[in-house]
Amino acid sequence: MKSELKLIPVALLSAFFCIFGHLILSKSFVGSDWVEYTAALIPFLLMAISYASVRYVIKLEKDKNAD
Repeated sequence: MKSELKLIPVALLSAFFCIFGHLILSKSFVGSDWVEYTAALIPFLLMAISYASVRYVIKLEKDKNAD
């Protein structure tokens, strides 16, 4: 149960990045230079977070099966 609780902030962070990505693409921010780079970076951040989360769960499963 404790390991699942550690993944809740990861899920919340991923949801925040998705919402933030949609907000910065609104008409009021489109003229800013940083918006293009930030919007391009968000999918890569989400992939890195997903990769790290999957590796974490695989490690937990291996430790659980070793016991």
